Amino acid sequence: MADRILDFHAETIVGDGTNQDRAYILDRDYTPRVLRVHARRAPDAADLQIDIKDDGVSIFTNRPSLQKGENTQDWWEDFKLTNNAGTVMEKYSVITFDVSQPAGAKGITVSLELEAELLEDEEDEDENDV
Repeated sequence: MADRILDFHAETIVGDGTNQDRAYILDRDYTPRVLRVHARRAPDAADLQIDIKDDGVSIFTNRPSLQKGENTQDWWEDFKLTNNAGTVMEKYSVITFDVSQPAGAKGITVSLELEAELLEDEEDEDENDV
């Protein structure tokens, strides 16, 4: 189960490779677990390609996409890990949503499910509970 879900929506695309919708500032460290993509109007020119960026850097090894004619991609787990602990997104990171290739899609909704990393005081509490 996700500890936090970041939702993004773009009814129409405001230029390729430009931040769409809002930006989030994280309240703690998180590890991304699942990404879900839906387009009300499926891409018709090519594949829709999106990106989520952590302080301007993509969190993916390969960017998620919806194939031409497809409305939903219910999972994506190809996240790029940036440190030994596996945490991709650190506290106070700015998280943004970009569309690098809209391909005629409209009404794009993206949900990123995150799992919270334990904080030091939470780890101490867990040890004391044993």
